[in-house]
Amino acid sequence: PAMRLLPIAIPVPIPLEGTAPNPRISGDIRDVLAGDLDFSSVFRVLDPVLYLEDAENSGIRPNTFGFDDWELIDAEALIKTGYAVKENGEVELEFHLYDVFQKKELTAKRWKGKPGQIRRMVHMFTNAVMKEITGEDGIFLTSVLYAQSGGRGRDIHRMDFDGANAEIVVHNGFLNLSPTWWPDRRGMIYTSYKKGAPDLFSMAFGGKEKRITVGAGVDVGASFSPDGRSIALMSATDGNPDIYRSDRNGGHRLRLTRLRSVEATPTWSPDGKRIAFVSDRYGSPQIFVMNADGSDPMRITYEGNYNSSPAWSPDGKLIAYTSRINGGFGILLIDPDTLESRPLVGEAGNNEDPSWSPDGRFIVFSSNRTGTYQLYVVDREGRKEIRTTSGRGDKTSPAWSPR
Repeated sequence: PAMRLLPIAIPVPIPLEGTAPNPRISGDIRDVLAGDLDFSSVFRVLDPVLYLEDAENSGIRPNTFGFDDWELIDAEALIKTGYAVKENGEVELEFHLYDVFQKKELTAKRWKGKPGQIRRMVHMFTNAVMKEITGEDGIFLTSVLYAQSGGRGRDIHRMDFDGANAEIVVHNGFLNLSPTWWPDRRGMIYTSYKKGAPDLFSMAFGGKEKRITVGAGVDVGASFSPDGRSIALMSATDGNPDIYRSDRNGGHRLRLTRLRSVEATPTWSPDGKRIAFVSDRYGSPQIFVMNADGSDPMRITYEGNYNSSPAWSPDGKLIAYTSRINGGFGILLIDPDTLESRPLVGEAGNNEDPSWSPDGRFIVFSSNRTGTYQLYVVDREGRKEIRTTSGRGDKTSPAWSPR
Protein backbone atom coordinates (compact mmCIF):
# COMPACT_ATOMS: atom_id res chain seq x y z
CA PRO A 1 0.00 0.00 0.00
CA ALA A 2 1.13 3.54 -0.75
CA MET A 3 2.44 5.47 2.23
CA ARG A 4 0.17 8.30 3.34
CA LEU A 5 1.68 11.73 2.70
CA LEU A 6 1.36 14.40 5.40
CA PRO A 7 -0.57 17.47 4.13
CA ILE A 8 1.53 20.58 4.77
CA ALA A 9 0.79 24.24 4.00
CA ILE A 10 3.52 26.73 3.09
CA PRO A 11 2.14 30.27 2.84
CA VAL A 12 4.18 32.96 1.11
CA PRO A 13 7.08 34.20 3.30
CA ILE A 14 6.52 37.70 4.64
CA PRO A 15 8.93 40.56 5.51
CA LEU A 16 9.86 40.75 9.18
CA GLU A 17 8.77 43.81 11.17
CA GLY A 18 9.91 47.12 9.75
CA THR A 19 11.48 45.70 6.60
CA ALA A 20 10.50 46.11 2.97
CA PRO A 21 8.95 43.28 0.97
CA ASN A 22 11.11 41.57 -1.64
CA PRO A 23 8.95 39.36 -3.90
CA ARG A 24 11.99 37.67 -5.50
CA ILE A 25 13.46 36.56 -2.18
CA SER A 26 10.02 35.55 -0.89
CA GLY A 27 9.40 33.47 -4.01
CA ASP A 28 12.84 31.83 -3.85
CA ILE A 29 12.31 30.80 -0.21
CA ARG A 30 8.91 29.26 -0.86
CA ASP A 31 10.04 27.52 -4.06
CA VAL A 32 12.90 25.77 -2.26
CA LEU A 33 10.74 24.91 0.76
CA ALA A 34 8.01 23.41 -1.43
CA GLY A 35 10.54 21.69 -3.68
CA ASP A 36 12.32 20.02 -0.78
CA LEU A 37 9.18 18.83 0.98
CA ASP A 38 7.50 17.65 -2.21
CA PHE A 39 10.70 15.76 -3.06
CA SER A 40 10.78 14.14 0.41
CA SER A 41 8.07 11.51 -0.27
CA VAL A 42 6.86 12.30 3.27
CA PHE A 43 4.80 15.45 2.67
CA ARG A 44 2.07 16.59 0.29
CA VAL A 45 2.38 20.34 -0.21
CA LEU A 46 -1.11 21.84 -0.40
CA ASP A 47 -1.96 24.12 -3.32
CA PRO A 48 -1.86 27.81 -2.26
CA VAL A 49 -5.16 28.30 -4.10
CA LEU A 50 -6.79 26.50 -1.16
CA TYR A 51 -5.39 28.82 1.53
CA LEU A 52 -8.03 30.81 3.43
CA GLU A 53 -5.89 32.83 5.83
CA ASP A 54 -5.84 36.63 5.61
CA ALA A 55 -2.10 36.86 4.99
CA GLU A 56 -1.88 40.64 5.44
CA ASN A 57 -3.19 40.40 9.00
CA SER A 58 -1.43 37.24 10.10
CA GLY A 59 2.03 36.81 11.58
CA ILE A 60 4.45 33.90 11.63
CA ARG A 61 5.14 33.57 15.36
CA PRO A 62 2.97 31.81 17.97
CA ASN A 63 -0.18 33.72 18.92
CA THR A 64 0.01 36.00 15.87
CA PHE A 65 -2.39 33.92 13.74
CA GLY A 66 -5.14 31.33 14.10
CA PHE A 67 -5.14 27.64 13.15
CA ASP A 68 -8.81 27.38 12.11
CA ASP A 69 -8.21 28.43 8.51
CA TRP A 70 -5.57 25.72 8.18
CA GLU A 71 -7.73 23.03 9.78
CA LEU A 72 -10.51 23.80 7.29
CA ILE A 73 -8.29 22.84 4.35
CA ASP A 74 -7.06 19.69 6.15
CA ALA A 75 -3.50 20.90 6.64
CA GLU A 76 -1.82 18.87 9.36
CA ALA A 77 1.46 20.79 9.37
CA LEU A 78 2.22 24.43 8.64
CA ILE A 79 5.44 26.30 7.86
CA LYS A 80 5.53 30.06 8.43
CA THR A 81 8.53 32.03 7.22
CA GLY A 82 9.77 35.61 7.51
CA TYR A 83 12.74 37.40 5.97
CA ALA A 84 14.60 40.68 6.28
CA VAL A 85 17.21 42.27 4.04
CA LYS A 86 19.75 44.16 6.16
CA GLU A 87 21.54 47.38 5.20
CA ASN A 88 24.79 45.46 4.74
CA GLY A 89 23.07 43.21 2.18
CA GLU A 90 22.72 40.20 4.47
CA VAL A 91 19.44 38.30 4.53
CA GLU A 92 17.89 37.06 7.77
CA LEU A 93 15.44 34.17 7.62
CA GLU A 94 13.07 33.03 10.38
CA PHE A 95 11.23 29.69 10.14
CA HIS A 96 8.45 28.14 12.24
CA LEU A 97 6.98 24.63 11.96
CA TYR A 98 3.53 24.08 13.51
CA ASP A 99 1.33 21.09 14.27
CA VAL A 100 -2.10 22.28 13.12
CA PHE A 101 -4.16 19.68 15.01
CA GLN A 102 -2.40 20.31 18.33
CA LYS A 103 -2.17 24.04 17.61
CA LYS A 104 1.43 24.24 18.74
CA GLU A 105 4.88 25.11 17.45
CA LEU A 106 7.18 22.15 16.86
CA THR A 107 10.43 23.92 16.04
CA ALA A 108 11.74 27.34 15.02
CA LYS A 109 15.03 28.46 13.49
CA ARG A 110 16.61 31.80 12.61
CA TRP A 111 19.71 32.28 10.45
CA LYS A 112 21.34 35.06 8.47
CA GLY A 113 23.72 35.01 5.54
CA LYS A 114 24.47 36.39 2.12
CA PRO A 115 21.74 36.32 -0.55
CA GLY A 116 23.57 33.45 -2.23
CA GLN A 117 23.12 31.38 0.95
CA ILE A 118 19.31 31.56 1.01
CA ARG A 119 18.98 28.16 -0.66
CA ARG A 120 21.33 26.59 1.89
CA MET A 121 19.47 28.12 4.85
CA VAL A 122 16.16 26.77 3.53
CA HIS A 123 17.73 23.32 3.10
CA MET A 124 18.95 23.53 6.71
CA PHE A 125 15.39 24.14 7.88
CA THR A 126 13.81 21.39 5.78
CA ASN A 127 16.40 19.02 7.26
CA ALA A 128 15.15 20.12 10.69
CA VAL A 129 11.55 19.55 9.57
CA MET A 130 12.38 16.00 8.48
CA LYS A 131 14.10 15.34 11.82
CA GLU A 132 11.09 16.66 13.75
CA ILE A 133 8.48 14.70 11.78
CA THR A 134 10.29 11.44 10.95
CA GLY A 135 13.05 11.27 13.55
CA GLU A 136 15.61 10.98 10.72
CA ASP A 137 18.00 13.62 9.41
CA GLY A 138 17.08 15.07 6.02
CA ILE A 139 19.22 14.84 2.90
CA PHE A 140 18.66 18.37 1.61
CA LEU A 141 22.30 19.44 2.08
CA THR A 142 23.70 16.43 0.24
CA SER A 143 25.35 16.47 -3.19
CA VAL A 144 25.84 14.20 -6.20
CA LEU A 145 29.03 13.58 -8.16
CA TYR A 146 28.80 12.41 -11.77
CA ALA A 147 30.76 12.15 -15.01
CA GLN A 148 29.78 14.30 -17.98
CA SER A 149 30.93 14.15 -21.60
CA GLY A 150 31.71 17.31 -23.52
CA GLY A 151 34.44 18.31 -25.93
CA ARG A 152 37.51 16.22 -25.28
CA GLY A 153 37.22 13.57 -22.62
CA ARG A 154 34.76 13.34 -19.76
CA ASP A 155 34.76 15.60 -16.69
CA ILE A 156 33.67 15.01 -13.09
CA HIS A 157 30.93 17.38 -11.90
CA ARG A 158 29.30 18.04 -8.54
CA MET A 159 25.76 19.35 -7.92
CA ASP A 160 23.22 19.67 -5.12
CA PHE A 161 20.93 16.66 -4.62
CA ASP A 162 18.21 18.37 -6.69
CA GLY A 163 20.48 19.44 -9.57
CA ALA A 164 21.17 23.01 -8.44
CA ASN A 165 24.65 24.58 -8.27
CA ALA A 166 26.33 22.21 -10.74
CA GLU A 167 30.09 22.75 -11.10
CA ILE A 168 33.10 21.03 -12.64
CA VAL A 169 35.56 19.51 -10.15
CA VAL A 170 37.83 17.59 -12.57
CA HIS A 171 38.63 18.87 -16.08
CA ASN A 172 41.78 17.59 -17.77
CA GLY A 173 40.77 16.66 -21.32
CA PHE A 174 40.91 12.93 -20.57
CA LEU A 175 38.35 10.28 -19.71
CA ASN A 176 37.38 10.49 -16.02
CA LEU A 177 34.81 8.09 -14.57
CA SER A 178 33.20 6.53 -11.50
CA PRO A 179 33.63 9.15 -8.76
CA THR A 180 33.31 7.92 -5.17
CA TRP A 181 32.96 10.22 -2.15
CA TRP A 182 35.37 10.21 0.72
CA PRO A 183 33.30 9.24 3.78
CA ASP A 184 33.78 12.75 5.23
CA ARG A 185 32.56 14.40 1.95
CA ARG A 186 35.74 16.48 1.69
CA GLY A 187 37.02 14.75 -1.41
CA MET A 188 36.67 11.82 -3.78
CA ILE A 189 38.35 8.93 -5.53
CA TYR A 190 37.79 8.57 -9.27
CA THR A 191 39.09 6.65 -12.28
CA SER A 192 41.09 8.58 -14.89
CA TYR A 193 42.83 7.70 -18.14
CA LYS A 194 45.10 10.76 -17.99
CA LYS A 195 48.22 8.57 -17.72
CA GLY A 196 47.08 6.21 -20.49
CA ALA A 197 45.76 3.12 -18.69
CA PRO A 198 43.00 3.73 -16.15
CA ASP A 199 44.24 4.54 -12.65
CA LEU A 200 42.62 5.65 -9.42
CA PHE A 201 43.16 9.20 -8.21
CA SER A 202 42.24 10.69 -4.86
CA MET A 203 41.54 14.40 -4.49
CA ALA A 204 40.36 16.75 -1.77
CA PHE A 205 37.92 19.30 -3.20
CA GLY A 206 39.89 22.46 -3.90
CA GLY A 207 43.17 20.56 -3.52
CA LYS A 208 45.55 18.57 -5.65
CA GLU A 209 44.90 15.08 -6.96
CA LYS A 210 47.03 12.12 -5.93
CA ARG A 211 47.50 9.00 -8.02
CA ILE A 212 46.92 6.08 -5.66
CA THR A 213 47.33 3.14 -8.05
CA VAL A 214 50.40 2.87 -10.24
CA GLY A 215 51.18 -0.08 -12.46
CA ALA A 216 50.77 -1.68 -15.86
CA GLY A 217 47.34 -3.06 -15.03
CA VAL A 218 43.83 -1.62 -15.08
CA ASP A 219 42.57 -0.08 -11.81
CA VAL A 220 38.96 1.14 -11.74
CA GLY A 221 35.82 1.53 -9.66
CA ALA A 222 36.84 2.19 -6.06
CA SER A 223 34.38 1.72 -3.19
CA PHE A 224 35.06 2.85 0.39
CA SER A 225 34.53 0.62 3.38
CA PRO A 226 32.08 2.15 5.90
CA ASP A 227 34.91 3.07 8.30
CA GLY A 228 36.78 4.85 5.49
CA ARG A 229 40.00 2.91 6.08
CA SER A 230 39.85 0.58 3.08
CA ILE A 231 38.78 0.60 -0.55
CA ALA A 232 37.66 -2.24 -2.78
CA LEU A 233 38.50 -1.96 -6.47
CA MET A 234 38.76 -3.89 -9.71
CA SER A 235 42.34 -4.37 -10.85
CA ALA A 236 44.09 -6.33 -13.59
CA THR A 237 47.51 -5.90 -11.99
CA ASP A 238 48.12 -9.66 -12.15
CA GLY A 239 46.73 -9.99 -15.65
CA ASN A 240 43.08 -10.78 -14.91
CA PRO A 241 40.33 -8.38 -13.77
CA ASP A 242 39.77 -9.27 -10.11
CA ILE A 243 38.51 -7.63 -6.92
CA TYR A 244 41.19 -6.28 -4.59
CA ARG A 245 41.16 -4.60 -1.22
CA SER A 246 43.66 -1.92 -0.15
CA ASP A 247 44.03 0.93 2.29
CA ARG A 248 42.55 4.25 1.20
CA ASN A 249 45.87 5.32 -0.34
CA GLY A 250 46.16 2.21 -2.52
CA GLY A 251 48.69 0.43 -0.31
CA HIS A 252 48.64 -2.98 1.40
CA ARG A 253 46.76 -4.53 -1.50
CA LEU A 254 45.00 -7.89 -0.98
CA ARG A 255 43.55 -9.91 -3.86
CA LEU A 256 40.04 -11.16 -2.99
CA THR A 257 39.06 -13.10 -6.13
CA ARG A 258 41.24 -15.48 -8.16
CA LEU A 259 39.36 -16.72 -11.20
CA ARG A 260 39.89 -16.39 -14.95
CA SER A 261 36.55 -14.57 -15.24
CA VAL A 262 35.99 -10.80 -15.06
CA GLU A 263 35.20 -9.56 -11.53
CA ALA A 264 34.17 -5.90 -11.26
CA THR A 265 32.29 -3.00 -9.54
CA PRO A 266 32.61 -3.89 -5.83
CA THR A 267 30.35 -2.23 -3.23
CA TRP A 268 30.55 -2.65 0.56
CA SER A 269 27.69 -3.56 2.83
CA PRO A 270 26.94 -0.87 5.45
CA ASP A 271 28.28 -3.05 8.27
CA GLY A 272 31.57 -3.57 6.39
CA LYS A 273 31.31 -7.36 6.59
CA ARG A 274 30.44 -8.12 2.95
CA ILE A 275 31.18 -6.94 -0.57
CA ALA A 276 28.82 -7.23 -3.53
CA PHE A 277 30.39 -7.39 -6.99
CA VAL A 278 29.83 -8.46 -10.59
CA SER A 279 31.27 -11.66 -12.07
CA ASP A 280 30.84 -13.48 -15.38
CA ARG A 281 32.29 -16.72 -13.97
CA TYR A 282 29.20 -18.63 -15.16
CA GLY A 283 29.08 -17.05 -18.61
CA SER A 284 27.13 -13.81 -18.17
CA PRO A 285 27.58 -10.89 -15.74
CA GLN A 286 25.74 -11.57 -12.47
CA ILE A 287 25.72 -10.09 -8.96
CA PHE A 288 27.61 -11.96 -6.23
CA VAL A 289 28.18 -11.31 -2.52
CA MET A 290 31.26 -12.42 -0.57
CA ASN A 291 32.74 -11.77 2.84
CA ALA A 292 35.04 -8.76 3.05
CA ASP A 293 38.06 -11.07 3.12
CA GLY A 294 36.99 -12.74 -0.15
CA SER A 295 35.58 -15.91 1.39
CA ASP A 296 32.21 -17.57 0.70
CA PRO A 297 31.22 -15.92 -2.60
CA MET A 298 27.52 -16.46 -3.39
CA ARG A 299 25.57 -15.65 -6.52
CA ILE A 300 22.40 -13.67 -5.77
CA THR A 301 20.94 -12.85 -9.24
CA TYR A 302 19.51 -15.56 -11.47
CA GLU A 303 17.03 -13.61 -13.61
CA GLY A 304 18.36 -11.73 -16.64
CA ASN A 305 21.47 -12.44 -18.69
CA TYR A 306 23.30 -9.18 -17.86
CA ASN A 307 23.29 -7.76 -14.31
CA SER A 308 25.77 -5.13 -13.15
CA SER A 309 26.46 -2.01 -11.02
CA PRO A 310 25.38 -3.22 -7.56
CA ALA A 311 24.77 -0.57 -4.88
CA TRP A 312 24.05 -1.52 -1.28
CA SER A 313 21.30 0.38 0.55
CA PRO A 314 22.29 2.26 3.74
CA ASP A 315 20.20 -0.09 5.89
CA GLY A 316 21.81 -3.17 4.30
CA LYS A 317 18.47 -4.72 3.36
CA LEU A 318 18.58 -4.19 -0.41
CA ILE A 319 21.00 -4.05 -3.32
CA ALA A 320 20.07 -1.94 -6.34
CA TYR A 321 21.53 -3.07 -9.65
CA THR A 322 21.27 -2.64 -13.42
CA SER A 323 19.70 -5.45 -15.43
CA ARG A 324 19.07 -5.97 -19.12
CA ILE A 325 15.30 -5.90 -19.71
CA ASN A 326 13.66 -6.39 -23.11
CA GLY A 327 16.67 -5.10 -24.99
CA GLY A 328 17.24 -2.10 -22.69
CA PHE A 329 18.51 -1.71 -19.14
CA GLY A 330 16.42 -1.23 -16.03
CA ILE A 331 17.09 -0.97 -12.30
CA LEU A 332 16.01 -3.69 -9.89
CA LEU A 333 16.16 -4.15 -6.13
CA ILE A 334 17.10 -7.45 -4.50
CA ASP A 335 17.25 -8.65 -0.90
CA PRO A 336 20.74 -10.23 -0.65
CA ASP A 337 19.56 -12.66 2.03
CA THR A 338 16.20 -13.90 0.66
CA LEU A 339 17.10 -13.25 -3.02
CA GLU A 340 13.65 -11.72 -3.57
CA SER A 341 13.82 -9.04 -6.27
CA ARG A 342 11.50 -6.46 -7.82
CA PRO A 343 11.78 -3.97 -10.68
CA LEU A 344 12.19 -0.31 -9.79
CA VAL A 345 12.84 1.55 -13.08
CA GLY A 346 12.68 0.31 -16.63
CA GLU A 347 9.83 1.58 -18.76
CA ALA A 348 11.89 3.42 -21.38
CA GLY A 349 15.49 3.71 -22.54
CA ASN A 350 18.55 2.49 -20.67
CA ASN A 351 18.50 3.13 -16.92
CA GLU A 352 21.83 2.52 -15.20
CA ASP A 353 24.33 3.31 -12.41
CA PRO A 354 22.10 3.37 -9.29
CA SER A 355 23.36 5.16 -6.16
CA TRP A 356 21.45 5.45 -2.87
CA SER A 357 20.70 8.60 -0.91
CA PRO A 358 22.21 8.45 2.61
CA ASP A 359 18.76 8.05 4.19
CA GLY A 360 17.92 5.11 1.89
CA ARG A 361 14.71 6.75 0.64
CA PHE A 362 15.92 7.51 -2.91
CA ILE A 363 18.13 6.32 -5.74
CA VAL A 364 19.84 8.53 -8.32
CA PHE A 365 20.52 6.92 -11.71
CA SER A 366 21.38 7.80 -15.31
CA SER A 367 18.96 7.27 -18.21
CA ASN A 368 18.99 7.99 -21.95
CA ARG A 369 15.18 7.85 -22.26
CA THR A 370 15.24 11.31 -23.89
CA GLY A 371 18.28 10.62 -26.09
CA THR A 372 21.05 12.09 -23.94
CA TYR A 373 21.95 10.44 -20.63
CA GLN A 374 20.53 12.58 -17.81
CA LEU A 375 20.26 12.00 -14.07
CA TYR A 376 16.98 11.08 -12.40
CA VAL A 377 15.92 10.38 -8.82
CA VAL A 378 13.34 7.74 -7.87
CA ASP A 379 11.99 6.86 -4.42
CA ARG A 380 12.68 3.31 -3.29
CA GLU A 381 9.05 2.29 -3.91
CA GLY A 382 9.18 3.51 -7.51
CA ARG A 383 6.22 5.86 -7.05
CA LYS A 384 7.80 9.05 -8.32
CA GLU A 385 10.71 9.98 -10.58
CA ILE A 386 12.31 13.42 -10.89
CA ARG A 387 14.78 14.50 -13.55
CA THR A 388 17.58 16.56 -11.96
CA THR A 389 19.83 17.47 -14.93
CA SER A 390 19.39 18.87 -18.43
CA GLY A 391 21.44 20.20 -21.32
CA ARG A 392 24.07 18.68 -23.57
CA GLY A 393 26.51 15.95 -22.64
CA ASP A 394 25.84 12.50 -21.24
CA LYS A 395 25.70 12.45 -17.43
CA THR A 396 26.64 9.05 -15.98
CA SER A 397 28.12 7.32 -12.91
CA PRO A 398 26.23 9.35 -10.27
CA ALA A 399 27.37 9.03 -6.65
CA TRP A 400 25.21 10.43 -3.83
CA SER A 401 27.19 11.95 -0.97
CA PRO A 402 27.03 11.04 2.70
CA ARG A 403 25.18 13.54 4.88
